[in-house]
Amino acid sequence: MITRDVISNKLADLEQEYFDVMVRRFGEWDAWAKASRRMADGEDVDEKEIPEPFIVESRMMRVVLEMEAKGTFDWNNPKLREIFQEAVKEPFYLFWAGMIARVSLRLARLAGVKTLVEIGAGRGNLTETMVGHISKEKMPINLLITDVHPVVLENRGRLKEQYPGVTMDTVLWDIREDPPEELLKKIEHPCLFYDRSSIVYTTIPAIANIGKVADIAVFGDMLNNTGRLYAFDEVFKKIGALPLLYSDLKPLLDSSFRDHVLFDLRAQEAINLPNTTMLIAWK
Repeated sequence: MITRDVISNKLADLEQEYFDVMVRRFGEWDAWAKASRRMADGEDVDEKEIPEPFIVESRMMRVVLEMEAKGTFDWNNPKLREIFQEAVKEPFYLFWAGMIARVSLRLARLAGVKTLVEIGAGRGNLTETMVGHISKEKMPINLLITDVHPVVLENRGRLKEQYPGVTMDTVLWDIREDPPEELLKKIEHPCLFYDRSSIVYTTIPAIANIGKVADIAVFGDMLNNTGRLYAFDEVFKKIGALPLLYSDLKPLLDSSFRDHVLFDLRAQEAINLPNTTMLIAWK
């Protein structure tokens, strides 16, 4: 059974590793917050003034502000697409994916999980990370991906060839809606759901829909745990990345799961960071 004590004891090494990286990676977040305010106010902020871990984020913000100034927003803007491709190769982004996978699989072993469910898939980067870890740890577990975008299907085919020992399938699910029957039929309990930055692009009530079927969930989303919002939060709303206030999320978590913890709360408290990046919930 998953409990707070189990998480504290059995995931202590992963939490310490995550703590060290979080504190190092986000230590200068307040300098970035101040720079983002100046950028939003129309000041010309030299990239040299941006702490290195936030440079990709600042470039994205510049493009969004440029498009806003012209009165148009286009997801296919070449600059924006290029920056998204750059972002997925950013060291913390890669580390974050690996940690989500490692935490999920550690919990899966402890709870005897039979089905892993990836919430959304984007371009398949997290899927590839998870499949690699499943193969490395030789876990007899089924992976279900809730996305049928052509890129996802193409990646699934490639990953099946690369990792023939990993069982994976896909099913379409809009997490703003109830879990479809097709999804429920493919899940064998206990099951663990995981994601990275899926809730932020949908709505908070999606938590309740996930809670209808998930026994354990590892949410890799930027959750605002303080209620403090900054210029970068306001600007990124324009691309659909809505601030997730933990105070809004908690009632749904409490009603959908038996308990939950903010996995990187210690790091958040150490550097006064307004956001946490991983939450574990269980029934």
